[in-house]
Amino acid sequence: MVSLVGALMSMSYCTIAVAMSGTIRHTPGSVNYDPAQTDKAPLDRCMGIFNALTSILFAYGGHNVALEIQATLPIDQQHPSSVPAMMKGVNVTFIATGLAYFAVSIVGFWAFGTAVADNVLLSFARGPHSWVVAMADMMVVVHVASAFQVYMQPVYQLVENAIKARAGVERVNPIVATSLRLFLVVLVTVVGIIIPFFSNLMGLIGAICITPTTFLLPPLLWLLYKRPAKWGYEWSVNWFLVIITGILGVLGTIGSIYGIISAWHTYKVLAA
Repeated sequence: MVSLVGALMSMSYCTIAVAMSGTIRHTPGSVNYDPAQTDKAPLDRCMGIFNALTSILFAYGGHNVALEIQATLPIDQQHPSSVPAMMKGVNVTFIATGLAYFAVSIVGFWAFGTAVADNVLLSFARGPHSWVVAMADMMVVVHVASAFQVYMQPVYQLVENAIKARAGVERVNPIVATSLRLFLVVLVTVVGIIIPFFSNLMGLIGAICITPTTFLLPPLLWLLYKRPAKWGYEWSVNWFLVIITGILGVLGTIGSIYGIISAWHTYKVLAA
C-alpha cells in the first residue's frame, strides 16, 4: 500500500508538471534552447552534463531494495511471490517511470529552455497557479515519504535486530520501534534541509551508490555466475552495460564533486 501511494503521487505530480508546462505560450525567439548561449564556462557545462547523467541513473535506482519488496509480496506459504510476476512489475514500473520523467524533461525544456529550474515546478512557484504548485509539492512530500519507508526498511530491521539481541527480547516494543523510525526520518530530513546543493548531491549518490548496485554489479555478477559464451549476445550485452555504466559512474562522480566544491564557496546553512 505504501508503494502504491508513492507511485500514484509520483505520476500525479509529473502529470501536473507536464500539463502546466504545456500551457506555456511564448513568442518565437523568447526562449533560449542553445546551451552555448548560457552564462556558463565550457567546463561548468561539461561537468553539469556528467552530473545530469548520473541523476538520471539515480531515478532508476531500485534493484537494491527489489528483494526487500519481493519479500513482502507473499500472502502465505501456499502463495509465494514468483520471479515472473516480479519481473512483470519491474518492467511496467520502469516503462511508466521513463514515460513520466522524460515527458517532464522534454515538455519542461520546451517551455523554459535553458532557464528551466532543477525542479520544473519552481518555475511556476509564483503566479495565478501557485496553489496547483503547492498541491504538487505536497504530492512530492507524500511520494518521498513513502519511498523513504521502503528504502529504509532494511535499516530499520537491522537496528531493531540489534536492539533485540542486546535486550534479549523476541520483539521490540512498538513505542520504541515507532520512536526510532521517527527519529531517523527527522534526522535525514534535517540533514537534507541543511544541504543546499541537492542536485549535485543526488548525482553523487547516483554515481557511487545507485550506479554500482543497480546497473554495474548485477550484470557483472551474472557474468561471473553464468559464464556465458564469449562474444555471444548475452555476454556482449552484459559487458556493454558494465563498461558503459562504469564510465558513467566515474564521470558522474567527477561532475558531482566539481559541482559540490563550486557550490561550497557560497554555502549557507538552510539555503534554498
